[in-house]
Amino acid sequence: MKFRRLCLSLLPAFLLAVGCSKNSTAPEANEVENLSDTEQMTIVATEVAQASGGAMNDLTMVAANANGSFNALGKSAGFDTTISKGWITYSLSLSYFTERGVPQNNFVKGVTDSVVYSSSLSGNYSEALGKINIGLKSGSNLIADGLKSGNATVNGGGANNSTYSFEGNRRTLNINAASFYTVSNVVIPLNGSSYIPSAGTLEGTIKGKFTAVGAQQSAEKEYSFTFTVVFNGNNQVTVTLPSGKQYTLNLTTGKYN
Repeated sequence: MKFRRLCLSLLPAFLLAVGCSKNSTAPEANEVENLSDTEQMTIVATEVAQASGGAMNDLTMVAANANGSFNALGKSAGFDTTISKGWITYSLSLSYFTERGVPQNNFVKGVTDSVVYSSSLSGNYSEALGKINIGLKSGSNLIADGLKSGNATVNGGGANNSTYSFEGNRRTLNINAASFYTVSNVVIPLNGSSYIPSAGTLEGTIKGKFTAVGAQQSAEKEYSFTFTVVFNGNNQVTVTLPSGKQYTLNLTTGKYN
């Protein structure tokens, strides 16, 4: 418990702000009058799924580091490094600790029990048919502990300031995101390669400004709504929108129905 408080004290200020934003989940925070359910779900899928640079990228990356998969030779605790995977560039800062909270110079399997993870993600993506364009700008601050058990228990959160363009049947949305999320007791098994969480929750507040371009063109407007994902070990999770409509989301591909 003492080590957990120590790790939390290392996280940057914006994570503390995220953790104190519980009131943002109140119903009055939902301002989605000008966004259809499908448009809302498209934004959620983009900000969560791995293929579109969403929060799953950080959960997967922290699990990989908690498993030693990206252990760099001789790098010291708190090392900074840059990793590129596909179209996404990860700028990372990592610190490793034993079960007693002693800092380590590098990851040692069976000895390392916690990792403090800070990231900045960037990149540009265009879907093949030009229906989706992404200018990724996000980051997170996470703690993964209990690693010696074979599972990483992850807590923390992240923020997203990406730009998106979604071309729909009737209009195109140009979006400047200002979203954030928190993860609570997300359990990720470390003995596989997919790192799909088996338990825990992700609570997101999707915010930003959008401009609609189409037959019914509108001025720039703000939007804000909340959602919760409960992980269950399956790559498919249920997302409930403010209207009560539910979708099934693939955490890897971002496809939903």
